[in-house]
Amino acid sequence: MDNKAWALCFLDEGVALSVISRKETRCQWLEDKEQAYDYLLSDYLHYVAELGELEPEQIEVATERFNLLVEQYPEPEVLTEYLNDLTAGLTRILWFGPLASLAEDYGDFPLALRAFYWQEYGEGDEDPVTPVMEDDWIYMVECMDDFLLQDDY
Repeated sequence: MDNKAWALCFLDEGVALSVISRKETRCQWLEDKEQAYDYLLSDYLHYVAELGELEPEQIEVATERFNLLVEQYPEPEVLTEYLNDLTAGLTRILWFGPLASLAEDYGDFPLALRAFYWQEYGEGDEDPVTPVMEDDWIYMVECMDDFLLQDDY
């Protein structure tokens, strides 16, 4: 995996939970920060608009709000909080940020992912908070789908 890669992982809170009674999670891997923000402001925004059955004028307002939040809150963690407030009841971003941060940071989501990773790929004696070395990021990415099916986050 490229050390510039980013991810946007999110959980459908509306339809999936009410209709099929299970979590629907998605994780989109992106080339770099620029592509991640482009995806957030286009594909993810359109996905939210579709979930919320927004009218064209509502989509325009949502686009303005998303863009304003991106400008005001350059830190992915803070931006995620505000976007989640805006999309409450439809979808919730679990992670938006660089792959390197998933491998090394001490936030709740990266820690839970790494604990799952070490349980699946470790030799049994690793501390679950141990950062994942860059050469092994591909394995951490591979275990993401299984991790997202868990209730640990």
